[in-house]
Formats: sequence, C-alpha cells, structure tokens
Amino acid sequence: MLDLCKGQIRDRIVVKISRNYQPREVALEFANLSRFHYGCKDEAVSSPQPLFVDAEKGILAMSQVQGVNLAHMLHEIRPVSLQYLNSAADLSGIALAKFHTLFRRGENESINIDINASEDDINQFLAESQERMGECNLKTMVTPFFDFTSWNIIIKNDSMMLYLIDFPRLDYVCTPHLDLARFRFGLELIKQFPPAKFFGLNRWDVDSLFERFLSGYCREMHVALSQGDLWLIARARKANIRRAQDLARKGRCGLQPKLEQAYLQTFCRQWLDQGDVFSKWPRMGRAEKA
Repeated sequence: MLDLCKGQIRDRIVVKISRNYQPREVALEFANLSRFHYGCKDEAVSSPQPLFVDAEKGILAMSQVQGVNLAHMLHEIRPVSLQYLNSAADLSGIALAKFHTLFRRGENESINIDINASEDDINQFLAESQERMGECNLKTMVTPFFDFTSWNIIIKNDSMMLYLIDFPRLDYVCTPHLDLARFRFGLELIKQFPPAKFFGLNRWDVDSLFERFLSGYCREMHVALSQGDLWLIARARKANIRRAQDLARKGRCGLQPKLEQAYLQTFCRQWLDQGDVFSKWPRMGRAEKA
C-alpha cells in the first residue's frame, strides 16, 4: 500500500510486485484488469482502477478499494447478515457473467489450458469433457478467470459494490464451467477452516449460496443449464479438488505448504469418494431464461 500525493490530494494505491511471473504474464494481467475496469458497464460491479505497469520489473499498480473480501465475511471474521451474504452471492454470479461476456472467445477456438503448466488435473478434466459438450446449453468459449473464488472478490465498505481482483495472467481458452466450479470449490474449502470447522459456526450453507450464485450467473447470461452443464461443473469441481491436494506448485520448501497439504488431503480424499454432486442440484438446472 502506498500513498500517491498530488498537491494536497492523497490517494491510497496498491502496488503488486510479482517476482515469480514472466513479464508477459504481468503485462497480460494488467491488460485484462484494464479491459474489465473500462469495459464493464455496471453500477454494482467493477475492478480497481489500473494505474501503471512495469512488466519487466513485475510491478502492477492499481487504486485501493476500501472493502473486505468475501472470504473474510464467510469466515465469520466480519459478521454480516445472511441477507447480505445472499446479495453478495447474487452479485458474484453477475460479476462472473460480465467477465465471461467481455472475455468471450471465438466459437471455433479449441479448448486450451497449458499442457506444459502444472495443471494436469484441469487438463485431464478438459480432455474427458469434450464428448459431453453437445449436451450443454452453455457452449460459449471464454478466457477463464481461473481463480474465481471469494478471496478475489472485494465488497466495498458500507455498500453492495463488488470488485474483482487478481485477473488471469495466461491466455487460456475454456468453457465457463471451470470458473463456476472453482467458485463452488472455494465455498466448500472455507467450510473446512476455522472458525466454521472447529467452532461449529454455520450461518450459511454451501448449496444454497452456490445456487444463488449460479442463478445470478444464468440470468445474466440468458441461459438455462442442462444436466450436461451440471455434469461438467461437477467434473471441474473434482479437478479443482485434485489440484488442491498437490501444493508442490507453492514451493517444495517450508513448513506451511507441508502442513496445508496434509490438512487438505484429509477432506479432499473424502470429497473425491463422493458421487457426482450435480445429482443433488435439481433446481439449478432450471434457471429461467431472461
């Protein structure tokens, strides 16, 4: 955080230093942030204003948003009403739909993540899902947000204004199901950590909150999900679970990654043993077309 002074005016800005990313990745993140900030025409959805970038030094600067990320609210760190959380879930679905609309790809583009990156589980999901695309209503190709979770959603203080942060750094191509599944997996992950796990706090339900999120997304995209769509979301969810078990991408040294890996593997293994969760989502497949 830095204060940017212009005469008597002082603005707080955020400077993100990305030492582990290639210059092209830093430049693309800034370009994607700029594209969404200036292209999203919605009074309740935006992103921090991009200010400047030095891709060679890995520096990206943006305006600061006075708010709290949605994950903190769900963690009970900042108690808010269930109605407030429901509204945030509704708006999160709209925000992802806005992103997918702005980052729509050509219909003839092939699905591609990166066979050379550490995303084997995601690539496996994509390879297995090709034959089911004909059963889907959501056929749009997009640049996926890839890490669309409540940690990357900021709710502005004292208002229901939503800001997206940490835009994608790689030029992937995928269907929207990957981002939809990622949001659900993030909700499930929050339920496994304190205080919800150890203190029994249970103000919100994963299925109900995800249903609101998905319904908001479907209304904005003017689509009703089919069973094929739900099947792909379920498969992408499992890919995210398997990805979470492998924390080698965070670094092989240090105690924290090892502890996180041991903790995650315990309940991720239980999730993978479950049947397809899409069979438990009967209402989500009937989102009304706007």
